[in-house]
Amino acid sequence: MKQTILTACTVALMATACSSGSSDVKRLVIMSSGKIQAAGKDAKEITFEPGTQHNEMEFQYVGKDTVKITVKSKDGDKTYDLPESGAYVLNLKSADTLIGSIVNYGDAGMPKSISTEQLQHMVDSTQQLIMGLNASDAARTYFLVPFAIKKISPIYSAKLIGPFNGIPNSVEVGKDGKAPEVYKFATTKQKREDLYKLVDRMNK
Repeated sequence: MKQTILTACTVALMATACSSGSSDVKRLVIMSSGKIQAAGKDAKEITFEPGTQHNEMEFQYVGKDTVKITVKSKDGDKTYDLPESGAYVLNLKSADTLIGSIVNYGDAGMPKSISTEQLQHMVDSTQQLIMGLNASDAARTYFLVPFAIKKISPIYSAKLIGPFNGIPNSVEVGKDGKAPEVYKFATTKQKREDLYKLVDRMNK
């Protein structure tokens, strides 16, 4: 069934602390296949109604203590912990696994060109990722089954791009000469389509 992108909502808690450069920031991006809504003044309760539309919401929590997020749905309540500062993804897609990886930008902020050998490596890696075989923090590749949460980066401001959203062609390089961290997530179906395109590119 066709899915529609809904506008992402951002709830920033304790904005003053965030703007002051606090390192104790936990940022949560929820990617769902239904309606999600924050409940409670501290936005730590999420109501979830399963559906077919793709929806995203983003939250920031400031403080050293572990943040506990409770998702309420017709199937009951489930609690998730955010113990450390950083950027997290919560997969609330009822029937879709989310596959993600870091976007490889060059020092100039543009995606790196790909050699034939690198293209073959991408094909092999994508095949393994679809089966959930080579996801690891070291490789910065991720395999999130439905209703799973994962810390993606210790950098809370890392850009987390969900399904149906394209990656930027370029990013602004920081003072250290490095591109910022950008991660792209897709459904298993989308990743298979990417694999077909890679194979077709190799055969041309």
